Amino acid sequence: MMLSLVEQWQQSGMSQVEFAQVQNMTLVKLRYWISKHRSNENSTSAFIPLNGFAQQGISIRYPNGVEIMLPVQVPASILKSLINI
Repeated sequence: MMLSLVEQWQQSGMSQVEFAQVQNMTLVKLRYWISKHRSNENSTSAFIPLNGFAQQGISIRYPNGVEIMLPVQVPASILKSLINI
């Protein structure tokens, strides 16, 4: 609900101060939800779907030659942690 309110603010053309006053909410609360909305947008774009590419599984090969084979269904959070080692 609050994230849709952020989208309404973006489309309104109003400043954050004006929009918060019209919605009868504090500016701090609006800015909190704007921050949440931005982090949601950034987190969803961190990975792209591999449609048709990873039928057999996902392979990660490190510079030292170690290779890890993972099932296609492995959660993105686990992939991210393994890539950032």
